Amino acid sequence: MDPTAALLAGLAAGLAIAIQVGAVSLLLVEAAVIAGPRAGVAAGMGVATADCAFAAVAAAAGGAAGALLASHEAEIRLVAAFALAAIAVHGLIALSSGGAREPISDRRAAHAPRPGEAGRRHTAAGHYARFLAITAANPLTIASFAAVAASLSLSGLAAGAAFAGGVGAASAAWHLLLTLAAGHAGRWITPRVRNGLAIAGRLAVLAIAAQLALAV
Repeated sequence: MDPTAALLAGLAAGLAIAIQVGAVSLLLVEAAVIAGPRAGVAAGMGVATADCAFAAVAAAAGGAAGALLASHEAEIRLVAAFALAAIAVHGLIALSSGGAREPISDRRAAHAPRPGEAGRRHTAAGHYARFLAITAANPLTIASFAAVAASLSLSGLAAGAAFAGGVGAASAAWHLLLTLAAGHAGRWITPRVRNGLAIAGRLAVLAIAAQLALAV
């Protein structure tokens, strides 16, 4: 397959994976709403980096990567479930101890600084690293990209690089749109609503973790 066709296939595959609503998407929206657009975009780029790396592995290894992961699918799902549950519980504990508690009576409170926004964990670099690690904790995505790569019969470094680049570009574009929208929307809601959304997001992630574990 020529590099142009591989690039287009990568764009389609990357978008198809990125738009799926799951734990990472929920956490991304939460991060953008609470910490702002800049942190949200950084988090989205962390996800896109992991997707691009997964696609590169899939293009290089092809069906072998998918077969290897399939043979250890149960263990990978358990690890991913544990990681997501730990993230959700940690977030709920942090929210219960440091969330917004003051009653909101003035519309101007919607523009109040986000809780801990100046803290280290809310820096752009911190969000990038955190979401890169969260996405990397579930390498089963490689299996999806490997199936596509195998069906395309990618051959040569140029085609593989084009496929991985297409996946990364599509993932980055989608997550940029998602986090910018969520981050700017977060400027117009009150700290109490932000806190409620964060709690709801963490509970949803906990439910997804339980579903992963029970599916093993």
